[in-house]
Amino acid sequence: MDEGVIDRVRSVITRVSPSQAAFSELVGIGADKLSKSLNAVRRFTSLELALIADAGDVSVDWLLTGRTREPALPGAEPSAGDEIRALVDRYATAYERLRLLGRRPALPPLPEPPAGPPAVAGRALAEQAVAAVRDSGMPSLGTLPTAELAAVVEQVFAVDVAFTPLPGGADALAWQSPYGRLVLANVTSQFTRQRFALAHALGHVLAGDATQPLLDQRLAPGRQRAALEQRADAFAAAFLMPAAELQAVAAMPPADPACTEPHSTPAADPATLRAPVTDGVFAELVGVFGVSAGAMAARLRGLGLLDAARQAELSLWTAARCQHGPTGRRALLARLSAAQAPRQPARLVAELFGAYADGATTLVPLADLLQTPVDDLFAALVAEQPAARRGYADEPAFLP
Repeated sequence: MDEGVIDRVRSVITRVSPSQAAFSELVGIGADKLSKSLNAVRRFTSLELALIADAGDVSVDWLLTGRTREPALPGAEPSAGDEIRALVDRYATAYERLRLLGRRPALPPLPEPPAGPPAVAGRALAEQAVAAVRDSGMPSLGTLPTAELAAVVEQVFAVDVAFTPLPGGADALAWQSPYGRLVLANVTSQFTRQRFALAHALGHVLAGDATQPLLDQRLAPGRQRAALEQRADAFAAAFLMPAAELQAVAAMPPADPACTEPHSTPAADPATLRAPVTDGVFAELVGVFGVSAGAMAARLRGLGLLDAARQAELSLWTAARCQHGPTGRRALLARLSAAQAPRQPARLVAELFGAYADGATTLVPLADLLQTPVDDLFAALVAEQPAARRGYADEPAFLP
């Protein structure tokens, strides 16, 4: 393996662990395997690199290449960057085209932002959002896979959600106008960061913060200075980890090791989780809710379930420690892979395709949004139709 990769892995070990043996236990890589990889006798597997990246809060790309992406935009005014402007313009153009066609549904009103200190207001806004999700017929929220969570956000809040590479490796982008609400989250191997970024950006939109594009370059919960960022962080934590769902999962017996499905979360007595949070309960909560150990520990501390010392101890745990054994590793690898997969805004794509299917417009608006040549998109759509129904010889030529 490239010596640079080994050097970067060694730098992570030195930074996060007192010894190589302790790091081996921390990330769940056998001591012998780790030693051989560090001595170039064997190669790190993709899962091992992902576990090391998670422990060091770095990207797999950095481990492999050493590239550090510089922010594409000045920190003080990210919306001024050409890349961000072009990205937002794609969605603004799609909204405008649908509006001119009379096919853009009116957006439901946003809730009145709660008053109070940022953290208090963020949690109150999250409680409203969780209640709206429950009213839509979704019994649990925190245990949904991230892609399903994105679909629920689109359905309940009329916010278009996409997972796509963002300039400078930024975590998320939020923007809203009278005709559209948008959340973009970065594709990344750090699945817990992607999930938190989605919820953080949603908090900005629901609070009405994003009338100008807001780019979160690198989220740092607990270390934000701006009031609106503190509020969005508090929203994200309470939205991703609703108190009642935490209590319900913690009150259950441990998941069956042979089962790969997460717990469902029935209603629970709010007093359920008043016993000490054991290591096993904490690992179960982190694994089921798909958040980082630090985020979970902070949330439990906020609910009065951990003291400061216990929070500091549990915050150092890694995803590997919380999802151990063959089943846990498979689930972890699936989450790592899913977070690197792009996602198109399903609701917006359906509106544009519906306009085309009804003959109201050509494929150009949809192709522009998807950044796909019109001919390629048309060929893909034709390929999806049964041969007897294609009749594409009679289709008109679609010109920009």
